[in-house]
Amino acid sequence: MILHLGDEEVIHSKDVLAILDINALKASELAMEFLKKHENNQTLTDLSENAAKSVIITDKTIYLSPLSASTLKKRASDRLELENGWNIK
Repeated sequence: MILHLGDEEVIHSKDVLAILDINALKASELAMEFLKKHENNQTLTDLSENAAKSVIITDKTIYLSPLSASTLKKRASDRLELENGWNIK
């Protein structure tokens, strides 16, 4: 299934390694170094126009999204339930 990250960007949900809240990362110097490294390597894509609410990590790219981590996680889990025929609420 696909996951919409914002700004017309979609990825396969199976490629997602982590969805993190940007505020949690801002508190960590190591996390900020991680993002800066990927920005310098051109493997960071900012979809948020500098208003990021979440970070999506895949094996090839790091995305900054204007959508909250909880919204993205809900979308991903809803799609997984549909894909597997689950109806857990």
